[in-house]
Amino acid sequence: MYTPSDVHLQKKRMRILISGASGLVGKALMPILEQAGHHVSVLTTRTNSAAFASDTAVFHWNPEKGILDSNALNDIDVIISLAGAKIAQRWTSKSTKSILESRVLGTRLLVNALRINQKHRVAHFISASAIGIYPSSFTNRYTESNTDVAKSFPAEVVRAWEAEVDKANDIVAHVSKIRIGLVLAREGGALLPLAIPTSLGLGAWFGSGKQWQSWIHIRDLVHLFAFSLQHPGTYNGVSPHPVSQKTLVKAIAKIYRVPQWLPGAPKRVIKTIMGDMGEVLFDSIHASSATVENQGFIFKYPLLEDALNDLLPLRRKK
Repeated sequence: MYTPSDVHLQKKRMRILISGASGLVGKALMPILEQAGHHVSVLTTRTNSAAFASDTAVFHWNPEKGILDSNALNDIDVIISLAGAKIAQRWTSKSTKSILESRVLGTRLLVNALRINQKHRVAHFISASAIGIYPSSFTNRYTESNTDVAKSFPAEVVRAWEAEVDKANDIVAHVSKIRIGLVLAREGGALLPLAIPTSLGLGAWFGSGKQWQSWIHIRDLVHLFAFSLQHPGTYNGVSPHPVSQKTLVKAIAKIYRVPQWLPGAPKRVIKTIMGDMGEVLFDSIHASSATVENQGFIFKYPLLEDALNDLLPLRRKK
C-alpha cells in the first residue's frame, strides 16, 4: 500500500521535466520529487531563472510562438505538464483565449516535440487536468470513466486540453491525467479567498450552499502526482470526502471561532461582479477518489477538518 511518505523510498530514480513549475502545484511538487532522489528540471516562459534553485536545470519555451529549447528533452524519463493560466479570473475574450491556449498550445508543443525527437527516452507523460469537465449535479457522483461532459467554458477547456494529452498515447508508454478539484493550500488556490473574509466574520457561500465541493489538500495532491509515476492512469485529484460549500465555509469559521451569519450570495449579484466566471461558483461536482484508492493510494488528509486544522489559521507558521 502507498502512503504519502513512500515516495521518498522509491528505488527508481527518474529525470523529470516539469512545465508550470512556478505555479501552486509545481512549487509544492518539486521538493517532494527531489527528496525522493529524482532529478528535476523545469520549463519556463520567464527570462529570469532566479525563481528556481541554482542547481535546477532551467529551459525556456514559448507555447504561443511554438518555441521550445530542444535540449529540454535530453535524457528525460517523465514529463509532468502543469502549465496553464489561472481560470479564477474574470472571463474576457482575452483571458478566455489565454486560459484555453496556455493549456492546449503548451501540451501540443510538448507532444509534437516528442514526436519529432526520435531519440527521446520519455516513457511517461503526466498532465494536470480538472474535474470541471463533469456536468454540475447535486445527485451524480463522477468517476473517471464518466463520458458526460458539461456544457460550460471550463469543460470546453478540459476537453480540448485532454484531447492534446491523449495524442501522446502513441508516442510514450504511459499517459496519466490528474483531474484536479478544489485545492486547499496556504499559498494560493481556493482557500485564501474563502478563509480571509470568513476569518473576519464575513464568510458566505454562494446561492443555497448545497453544491458539492470536491476538494483536496495540496500535500495529498502533489503526492498523488508522485504516486502516478509508478501507477499511471487517469485520476480524480480529490479527497474521499467531498462536502457542501456551506459545510466548507462553516468549517473555516469554526477554525477561526467566528460567527457565520451572512446568507448565501445570490447568483445575480455574483454574476454582476464576476461576469460569466461567477457561474462556476454555483456548480456542484461530486467527484470520486475511488479509482486511485483502489490502486493503493492513501490520503493523509481525507477529512476536511484535518485538512483545515493543518492549513489554518493562515497566519500560523510551520
